[in-house]
Amino acid sequence: MNLSSISLTLVPNLTGKSPTEAATELRAAGLELGVIREVGPSGSMIVLEQSTLPLTVAPRGTRVNLLVGVA
Repeated sequence: MNLSSISLTLVPNLTGKSPTEAATELRAAGLELGVIREVGPSGSMIVLEQSTLPLTVAPRGTRVNLLVGVA
């Protein structure tokens, strides 16, 4: 693999967003939605944590896993 051919992108901050909003922002940044893990009772879910730190740089296509819970 040629390192100069790797395209990087800024990881958005998804905390507090709905899973749908998070997926849209990830696609817009060139990233992919990974596993969504739910905690707590069901209800209006928001992102509590993400596997790739927000506002860091990652290669395009990186999968970002989400931990979601009730708002």
